[in-house]
Amino acid sequence: MNVYFLVEGKRCERKLYPAWLSVKAPHLIQVSNPRAVSHNHYYLISGEGYPSLLYTHLPNAIRDIERTGNFDRLVVVLDADDDSVRERIQHVKKAVTNSGERLVSATLNVIVQNRCIETWLLGNRKIFKRNPQSPQLRNYIQHYDVQENDPEDMPLYDGFNSHGQFHCDYLKRVFRERNLSYTKTRPGHAAEEPYFRELINRVTEFPGHIETFGEFLDLCEEL
Repeated sequence: MNVYFLVEGKRCERKLYPAWLSVKAPHLIQVSNPRAVSHNHYYLISGEGYPSLLYTHLPNAIRDIERTGNFDRLVVVLDADDDSVRERIQHVKKAVTNSGERLVSATLNVIVQNRCIETWLLGNRKIFKRNPQSPQLRNYIQHYDVQENDPEDMPLYDGFNSHGQFHCDYLKRVFRERNLSYTKTRPGHAAEEPYFRELINRVTEFPGHIETFGEFLDLCEEL
């Protein structure tokens, strides 16, 4: 099985997904060039944000796949942000159709991070302090407690332009309570195996929570 990953994020996903795949699909080895693929390899590249992922990098990915002829899956990973999961999947499929490229030799899988990668990361219940000191974090928890409720269902907080902005700030403040740092460039503790295991536990112990992360885990089983 050889897999071509096209992820939306410019930095964070390029660090998190290899870390997660090393745990959940350890037989897959990352290569730095799609032409280096032979057996049980994966190639991962950033789409440099949305919509650049759809209109520039997706056609390039299809060309890479068809020229090499060695890939079994094309996995496109992107945020839902303020759209629904279904809408984002439809956008990807429409972009494939309109790309002028034919995806013949590989199967398309779309993983939508609902609402964004930080939404998934908020699924780690153990990272939370029982009594946080930050007044703003307490306000966030009062607005929506992601320890008890599904992070994917969290409504927007006043003052933010998008769900992604809010969820990222929520996560940063949770980390700060532990004297840890989270940024898009340096996800830090979030890229470590114990953190990933806690996200898996959330899906197992609370069926229906971070459902799109569960779909990623299901995909890993197929790979």
